[in-house]
Amino acid sequence: MRREELPQNIGRYRPQSHLAAGGMGRVFLALDPEGRTVAVKQLHPGLSHESGMRERLRREVEVMRKIRSARVAELVDADLDADPPYIVTRYVQGRTLRDVVEAEGPLRGNALLRMARGIAEALVAIHAAGHVHRDLKPSNIMVVGGEPVVIDFGIAREQDATRLTVEGGAIGTVGYIPPEVLEGAVAGPPADVFAWGATIAYAATGRPAFGTGGVQAVALRAYRGAADLDGVPTELHPLVTAALAPRAEFRPDAATLAGALAGEPAAFTMDPAAVQPVPAPGYGTAAQPDTEPVRPGRRRSLVIGASAAAAAVLISGSLLVWRPGGNGDPPRPSPSPSPVAAPGRPSYQETIDNGKAGQRLMEFLGANVGKKVLVFAPLAGEITPYAGNGEDFDSFGENDRALFTFWPECREKLDPGERPTSKKCVGVQITILGEQPARVGLLWTSGFYRVQGNFEVSMDGTNQGIHAFTLKPAEAA
Repeated sequence: MRREELPQNIGRYRPQSHLAAGGMGRVFLALDPEGRTVAVKQLHPGLSHESGMRERLRREVEVMRKIRSARVAELVDADLDADPPYIVTRYVQGRTLRDVVEAEGPLRGNALLRMARGIAEALVAIHAAGHVHRDLKPSNIMVVGGEPVVIDFGIAREQDATRLTVEGGAIGTVGYIPPEVLEGAVAGPPADVFAWGATIAYAATGRPAFGTGGVQAVALRAYRGAADLDGVPTELHPLVTAALAPRAEFRPDAATLAGALAGEPAAFTMDPAAVQPVPAPGYGTAAQPDTEPVRPGRRRSLVIGASAAAAAVLISGSLLVWRPGGNGDPPRPSPSPSPVAAPGRPSYQETIDNGKAGQRLMEFLGANVGKKVLVFAPLAGEITPYAGNGEDFDSFGENDRALFTFWPECREKLDPGERPTSKKCVGVQITILGEQPARVGLLWTSGFYRVQGNFEVSMDGTNQGIHAFTLKPAEAA
């Protein structure tokens, strides 16, 4: 975003640069009236009046106001009645833990101990306020002067906020989510402790604790307690192992972690039962929808139960997990089958964007024309879906189909601010058949659009440089 395109003011704050954008809105680096830098998160104007969005932002503000710790990016201000509403947080200048490890390699010695202790202290403050972060991971930890600051409370929720959990979705990242959450339980403090263990294992080794590969494989390793801790220092090994216990009751709490790390980590004694695996889930069976209340006009997403946890839903590396239970009206029936597949079905699980990931999706679809595939992929913020009749896509209503276009590559360099078109770029149009939104199709959850489900792929040809594919919902494998 060029400087002349920035908003002149957001409330009493003056934007200086554009930091990030997503399905929920935009984040700006701004100056407050005293000239201090802050981060301003502004809800997307098109979402300001959608049911539940302001309430979701209000809940985020309530979470952040109760947490007071130098280890957490604290709330500075908020105006939820503005149009669009916004919140202001301390601007944390630094690099993420993930960026640090990727650029400089694993942390060693005192640097690793400081990181482990600091993140544990952040969790103590979060849990003491009665909250759970739910998406602790290396990319949500800023490193400032060698010390960690936990960010991204866009998905933090009160532990008993069951309704908002259903409506907004409880997010976590595969490899950082414990088995009980994969089975559909609400994430509690032990889930953050599990994520702490996976994060410190990554910081110490430079590798994901449960490896890479398909979602099912990573999830099963978590169930089995099969963490790769080769390279974790001896003094941290028992703490990390205990934190990654498959069973929540055997994990230490955050205060125990912080206390051990402030003293002698090696003195911590792990319960031998911590390494007992959770019974592995089966494949290919869709969990049954429960009867949690849903907003009128909105479709329910899949409830991931024990039998389907290993086929969990990847969303930009994150898992969407719904909490079972509740006593509301039954969900509206959907004509679409449930999106659970066996591991053998070809799958695409990356963000769909303009560029290399878009190129990979185009090649994936081209290679699987006439076949059934499994797709769990979010749309990047610059990709806007629309309805089959050409009107704006109603993410909470009903559309006869959904369409979106992305641009995998450009033959010519675009001018600054120029949007890609078929004149200079290769385009791909995806049409998703069936009533939308549905359990299979294009969904809006937690601030992002995503393509989710089992589909049969067909290619409709190429018109004016745009390749057209259709995804037809198919039965689960």
